[in-house]
Amino acid sequence: VMFNFIKKTFSGLKKTRNNIVNTFSKFHGKRYLGESELEELESVLFQSDLSYEIINDVVEEFRDKKFTDEISWDKEFISLLKSKYTLDFKDNNDAKVLLLVGVNGTGKTTTSAKISNYYKNKSLKTMLVGADTYRAAAVKQLSLWSQKLGVKFISNEFTKDPASIVYDALNSGLNDGYNKIIIDTAGRLHNSVNLMQELEKLYNVANKFNEKVKVMLVIDCNVGQNGINQAMDFNKFLPIDSLVLTKMDGTARGGIALSMMNKLNIPIDFIGVGENVDDLVPFDLDSYLRGLVLNE
Repeated sequence: VMFNFIKKTFSGLKKTRNNIVNTFSKFHGKRYLGESELEELESVLFQSDLSYEIINDVVEEFRDKKFTDEISWDKEFISLLKSKYTLDFKDNNDAKVLLLVGVNGTGKTTTSAKISNYYKNKSLKTMLVGADTYRAAAVKQLSLWSQKLGVKFISNEFTKDPASIVYDALNSGLNDGYNKIIIDTAGRLHNSVNLMQELEKLYNVANKFNEKVKVMLVIDCNVGQNGINQAMDFNKFLPIDSLVLTKMDGTARGGIALSMMNKLNIPIDFIGVGENVDDLVPFDLDSYLRGLVLNE
């Protein structure tokens, strides 16, 4: 299974990797990098949405390196990033209640279904909750997903109050021994204060059950650095525990994952690398970095 995830991470980063690999292949056989090479590296890393701080670190480190033997610059790059950006996050994978939040259009509803499939495949008793009362289509979509995946689904078409849906779902789900209760919420325009306050209310209701509530922010990789602003806006209203980055396979900006972890100090749980239900893979820094720069 792990091999499969690595393979998917690798193919999901193809668009980002192409430019980076081409640049590194030009450095092949060089024992040090001159200014023009460093500029080229800087520019290709910017295009992949690595943050200014990270790029600066890399360029400064490489500027001073001179090797007596031929050097594999791509592998140097990976080990440099690993030494600087391996963040030590406390593992909160045991949370039973997962609250998925994010702006519209990130693929949040589909991601909720994919996460439920991931845990169901780990033989955990899994439930999906449709708490997006603004979009009947989202609830319908989730209901269809749950039938397809064979996981329990709870929603309530007769109420516009998402907090009451969440309360009922957790009340019954936790009593019935569910290990993972995955809640899809309404897509927030992150600058709409009343919607954010409603989300906060929903979070407070979910927290009444003495179970850790893990808030997962779903971000579309294509928005690049703007995703960092979204996270900061959401974080004002509720504590974001982890990130799920979708549509990684469709973007040349895959470097954003590292920038986000570095800037926000929030771990990434999953990355979406395709349309299929099992194209949501657990994030692993090592396979991610290799997928970013190595042409294996």
